[in-house]
Amino acid sequence: MLRLSVAEHIFELAMGAMCRPVPTPRNFRPFVVDDKAGSPLFRVVLDAEVEPRADAPLQTFDYELQVGDCTLSIYEDEYRLTIRSAGEATIVCPFAVEGEVAEYRANLFGDGKVPDSVMFDHALCFAYSFATLPHKTLLIHSSVIVKDGRGVMCLGESGTGKSTHTRLWLENIEGTERLNDDGPVVRVFDDGSVRVYGSPWSGKGAVYRQESCPIAGFLRLSQAPENRIQRLSRIAAFGALLPSTLPTLQKEERTLDEICATLSEMIVAVPTYALACLPNAEAAQLSYATIFEV
Repeated sequence: MLRLSVAEHIFELAMGAMCRPVPTPRNFRPFVVDDKAGSPLFRVVLDAEVEPRADAPLQTFDYELQVGDCTLSIYEDEYRLTIRSAGEATIVCPFAVEGEVAEYRANLFGDGKVPDSVMFDHALCFAYSFATLPHKTLLIHSSVIVKDGRGVMCLGESGTGKSTHTRLWLENIEGTERLNDDGPVVRVFDDGSVRVYGSPWSGKGAVYRQESCPIAGFLRLSQAPENRIQRLSRIAAFGALLPSTLPTLQKEERTLDEICATLSEMIVAVPTYALACLPNAEAAQLSYATIFEV
């Protein structure tokens, strides 16, 4: 049994009878906790038996990963994620919240093939996002830079320069560091405060830190022939953040409502800016000076 804590949500990975022991992946090691950390929110049983469904799903959505194809099937009582790689390894993972601790069962080796680590990470990321959504928690696709104990979350479409912009902060603004480079987790608390957390999902940047901080600002990036920045209205801020939440959870009304409710609280507490920029030091200095009011 492996117990992990991400954004103060505890969950477990349990090995099924047929699952051979494997070392803890590097990206999960900083998030391992012991039994004293508290009760788990959910548990994923690896290499478990997953019964096929006889009924047809209400909706299905197909999408691609680097290593294979995914199908998300939505039923009245569960989500079911199937991931198939080019090497024919398959993960079948139903997600249904039942009881005090939700238990998800993942068939990792049902076809005799070992799943790619990208497949495993994606399945676990989906499980985490699904289970924590009712707790005002969102994984937001972004690169996070920290300065003076506060985080700036750089968002944008793939290729717009999120990692490049945070690198420019590191190179040109003293006392900065990266918290995560792809999949940080954001939580809204009952007192209205909002924090960003490191996570095991950090893309090519591979920044896996068990740390958190309050958020100084959300920064939506776009490429432009000159650098300019503006603070967005709440309506515009909502539109800037929604595309960076997990797309598969936007496909169904129940989960989309929960995403929208949490985003609405975030944009009240944290300012959002749009930065049209070049990939240069002046862009980093402009965003830093604006967000930190220096």
